[in-house]
Amino acid sequence: MEIRTAVFSNKGQSWVNKILANPSLLALFVLIIFFSFINPHFFTLSNLFNILDLASLLIITSLSLAFVLMMGSIDLSVEGVVGFCGVVASLLVKNFSNSNNFGFFTLAICGAVGAGFGLLSGFILSRLKIPSFMVTLGIGYITTGLGVLITRGNPVVITDWSFRQLSIGKFGFLPFPFILALGLFFIIWLMSERTTFGRYVLAMGGDETIVQDLGVPTSKIKTLVFMIGGLLYGIVGALLTARLGSGDITAPLGFTFDSIGSCVLGGIAITGGVGNIPRALIGVFILTILRNGMVLMRVSPYVQQGIIGVILIFTVALTIDRKKIQIMK
Repeated sequence: MEIRTAVFSNKGQSWVNKILANPSLLALFVLIIFFSFINPHFFTLSNLFNILDLASLLIITSLSLAFVLMMGSIDLSVEGVVGFCGVVASLLVKNFSNSNNFGFFTLAICGAVGAGFGLLSGFILSRLKIPSFMVTLGIGYITTGLGVLITRGNPVVITDWSFRQLSIGKFGFLPFPFILALGLFFIIWLMSERTTFGRYVLAMGGDETIVQDLGVPTSKIKTLVFMIGGLLYGIVGALLTARLGSGDITAPLGFTFDSIGSCVLGGIAITGGVGNIPRALIGVFILTILRNGMVLMRVSPYVQQGIIGVILIFTVALTIDRKKIQIMK
């Protein structure tokens, strides 16, 4: 099956042909139609807003994983960095919050902390030539351990209502986290499509050796990609804390699996070099709508995980480039 790297190309085609030509987009529309017929509550306004709210944080983490996977690497530090930054956010708000603008300051601080861990990951894998899955797995363990050490394993409860508005507040009629996620999506999309940096990232996923021989600073690009990822994880950590009302190192459990899964479902190859940022967005909505629909059908959570696992295996089998199966760079 040919996976095209442009989602909204072929302007001469009708929108129907565009959907039929894109397996991920087709799957998304099939899911929407299926659940709309199965459960009348699915297509209600309240449930649609619920889907947007549930998808918002996953969109942000998946944007990072999309960049990393297209480069031919992988990032397993998502849960650790998100959880640690969530703890940082809760401690900042609990001890220093004294204004309604502190929430945005906390977002910035958490983003900087996350970017720091991304810089560390990028530096280690670039300089020491250690595979990304080992480096990021280690960073995930380190951040989780630090979070447990600081909090002694107990959630840090916050009561600052102005900070909690970051996650539960609305901008117009849409949830604020979704608006923020859309803004970040367009920034990352433009970065990947309209800059030399974005083209180098995709080329490195195709064949890093050739790109390096052309004089491209691949080590710097890798480091920057992981820094961007860390920045996004930090923002998600703060938003998750605002949503839950506490900083809990275990709160992001499952974020790594869901983020990678969203990218794969959207058509981004785990072997690198194939995909784009819109595909990650499509994958997020496939996963979110699938979960939402199964909840409405009262499917057991354990069965849900099994169904999603089978779908992921099937998707990877269709999209993987078997000539490039190797340890992630």
